[in-house]
Amino acid sequence: MISFGGAPFKQPVRQGAEDGGWVIEPEQTAYHQQLHIHETLKVNGSSAWLLRASDEIPLLDNAKDLFDSGDSWNLVPHVTKSADLPHQMGSAGPMDARIYPLLKAVSADGRERAAPVVLWEHVGGPYAGGRWMFVNEPLSERFAAGGGAGFLHEWAAFCAGGVTELWIKPNYASYASGEQPMLTFQSQRICSAEASSVGPAPVDWTFQIVIDREDRSGQSWQFKYMAEVTGELDISRIPITLELRPGFYKVICKAESSTGEVRFLRQGFWGMDESLLKEGSPIVCGKDYFWKDGEPLPVVGMTYMTSDVARKFLFLPNVDAWNRDMAHMRKAGINWIRTGIWTAYRNVMQVDGHASEEVLRAIDAFLQTARKHDLHVTFTFFSFTPETWEGGNPYLDPRSVNAQKRFIRSIVTRHSNTSGVDWDLINEPSMFDPARIFASGPRSGRDAVERAAFVEWLRKRHGRVELLQERWNMTPDELPDFAATELPEPEDINFDVQDMHQAKKGTRWLDYSLFSMEMLNRWAKELYATIKEACPTHAVTIGQDEALGAQRPSPFFYGEAVDYTTVHTWWLNDHLVWSGAFAKTADKPSLVQETGIMYVETPDGRAKRSEAELHHMLERKYAYSFATGGAGAIQWIWNTNFYMNNANESHIGALRADGTEKPEASVSYDFGRFMNDIRGLLKERVREQTAVVFPYSNDLSNRRLAFDATTTASRVLAYDLKLPFRAVSEYDVTPLAKEPAKLVIFPSPHNIDDDALNCLLDVVSETGAVLLLTGPAGLDAYWRKSGRLTELLGSRELANVRREERLELDGGFYPVSFGARRIAEASKEIGLSGSSSLVSVPIGRGKLLWSPLPVELNDRQSTVAALYRHAADLAGCVVELEWIRGGDLPGIYGRKLSFRDGALYVFISESGDDADIEIKDIVTGCGYAFRAESERAVLFAVDRSGKLLSVFRPEEVAVEWTRPS
Repeated sequence: MISFGGAPFKQPVRQGAEDGGWVIEPEQTAYHQQLHIHETLKVNGSSAWLLRASDEIPLLDNAKDLFDSGDSWNLVPHVTKSADLPHQMGSAGPMDARIYPLLKAVSADGRERAAPVVLWEHVGGPYAGGRWMFVNEPLSERFAAGGGAGFLHEWAAFCAGGVTELWIKPNYASYASGEQPMLTFQSQRICSAEASSVGPAPVDWTFQIVIDREDRSGQSWQFKYMAEVTGELDISRIPITLELRPGFYKVICKAESSTGEVRFLRQGFWGMDESLLKEGSPIVCGKDYFWKDGEPLPVVGMTYMTSDVARKFLFLPNVDAWNRDMAHMRKAGINWIRTGIWTAYRNVMQVDGHASEEVLRAIDAFLQTARKHDLHVTFTFFSFTPETWEGGNPYLDPRSVNAQKRFIRSIVTRHSNTSGVDWDLINEPSMFDPARIFASGPRSGRDAVERAAFVEWLRKRHGRVELLQERWNMTPDELPDFAATELPEPEDINFDVQDMHQAKKGTRWLDYSLFSMEMLNRWAKELYATIKEACPTHAVTIGQDEALGAQRPSPFFYGEAVDYTTVHTWWLNDHLVWSGAFAKTADKPSLVQETGIMYVETPDGRAKRSEAELHHMLERKYAYSFATGGAGAIQWIWNTNFYMNNANESHIGALRADGTEKPEASVSYDFGRFMNDIRGLLKERVREQTAVVFPYSNDLSNRRLAFDATTTASRVLAYDLKLPFRAVSEYDVTPLAKEPAKLVIFPSPHNIDDDALNCLLDVVSETGAVLLLTGPAGLDAYWRKSGRLTELLGSRELANVRREERLELDGGFYPVSFGARRIAEASKEIGLSGSSSLVSVPIGRGKLLWSPLPVELNDRQSTVAALYRHAADLAGCVVELEWIRGGDLPGIYGRKLSFRDGALYVFISESGDDADIEIKDIVTGCGYAFRAESERAVLFAVDRSGKLLSVFRPEEVAVEWTRPS
């Protein structure tokens, strides 16, 4: 099939019923989805400079002048309709199609921006044997004038010739000195299922193979042979007579058929280069940033699992593809890549303790290739839940954990001296049941090991079963001893105010949630120790998704078990300040380790966002990652992975399925250049004066209000008041003792752990901070009323909020509205007077401000802002930026991060309109004015005096600097 003219099969036509004329229907996806094209997106070709034919299939080498380098279309494939391992969420599927850009539009800076002509070859599935050539732009007069008709015949014959699958690969991706490499060459003509009984006609091919050492040292090897390629798979093994030395070897095979078809196959392998792996120094984790070779290393990263076979890259390695991709990424400003094993762990180690040498050598080769391009690598071992290897519980069964440790040791012990790698224990862990990952809260594996661990944990936490009976609201008959404890299931818990049909015992959910946090830490510490024994200088982390909003593992809990924390910012695009701040512990770097844009559709199945909108959103996500004190960001993913039965995956990636760069690839270029310019500035960051305590007792309980309370607090502080803040956990406020804050906000926690509150009050008393506590203060962690804080706040009664309340503040009254279900969910406390006025009482050197109303849960954000402004003024918080223009505009975020030798300013627009911004730095007296484009980010760095050092996107953004008057 050959398709011309733009997006194929996008606008159907039909004959009119009355006059018989043709009617053009609206754009649709239904027809091209039948051809495994999920969506077609317009590609802006304005930056294209020249057209370049493919160096893999040079079919259009003599025809590139027939086409215009204008707008074209991105064909989003969904070619995989099943999974290799259906029981594993991360499983890839069959690689039924190959996609080749036959013609690429290249910009003046050498970037491949679009593919006007694309070839799809189907090697499996319902269209097996089909060759489809898509010309994704209308043909112009130059096509006809340049002899296009003749080329059409040539291309039609090419497509009609069907698919010949050719594959060349070494038996290992890396060899030790003295070993003899072996090449395997596979060939087969692919036909459709209907034609399989007859089979395609044989075709003669000539193959010329050249192997060269990349450093041009004179080491070269050549081989030529001929073969008849038929409908049956043919496998040839070719020994390579080279005496290998350390270094990278390129394999190029020119394949030419008797019908005139020409293809170039590229491969590569390493002569193991231990000295290369040792080059440089390992990264060091500071308080805020990673350090490398004595300087901060702000991370501009990318997830990468190769352009050719996606998640199967360790089983079907192509080192030459890695080499080219990594060179491309390095050119794009990327300094860190994240990779690993997302699926098929049994293919790496089928038998406990016996890992595949092929896979291990592929990992060796991957790390050597990354080191060659000065790319740091995070290698991930597991995803979602770790492999069990015949054990029961993936986190708790000793048999499973011991096998996991052996699995990890088989990899890390080969790289004890490798400088450019750190290790990620697990991507986005869920506790405990592998069949129920990503649930809102832990899910039991229902096994004896977990139950025994839970019983022991409860005994240690509560001491006496009578105390547990009280906290869980159970009688001695219901819970006679700790051993009678059952693992709770969600249906056993009253998560909602309307869940009252049965007498459920819901307060035990807090204990089960805390238990799951500690069990992840226990598991992580065991594996951490295994890695550190072999690689003491390598960092270890856990890759955590947006689980903070879903009762799954949180950085403030697992931070004790790793060297740095992470967060993956995907769906919560309205809460990026919140995601960043509450992933950042006080003493370790926090990395937005995975970010991108999920695909969203219109009701009729079309893409809702354009490629330009995706770029802008990703730029904002990167900007927020640095604005909240984070160490940087890693995008998911470099190459679009369309070998999964998931149309969402087919839309995500910096590069399209045809290998050309989406606009969002520019985010890496822009941040890579800017952050490399200012990396030396990022030393001794000044801590924020305001801190927000995350109410974990509430968030992990059966009545969660913390997400709404903390997201409201984050937006009011960051956008309305332009008041940067840091975060601490309710269960660990010691960072506030080590680095005191002036204002501490505990937003509408409701149920609070007694010991945690006492610790917080002690810190306030000793440091002189102002603590703002809103809502009920007398409920313990298990939602029981107590006489807590009576000596400070007087006698109080718990009461339901009303639809409309008033907060008396500083002599005025502010409306507080609890709409919809909130009047049933939230509570307040009232004193004997019944007043809802703000209470202020001294605590040692500090002060407690208490609002009887949980204001963060109300509908009026302006009241929250008024309360926070009052508290900040009372605490003496200094706002470093005076907003002369633009500060009152909705959706405009801006802050200053101060360092020893200067500052970084970050401004982000979430507005639909451009805005003129002008600010004055109160500290230096310098002024800055610039235009903030809608949905874009503006960053710039200054020295200690306020003089401009560097501007993000300097070709597009002009910052006007004025000296102090």
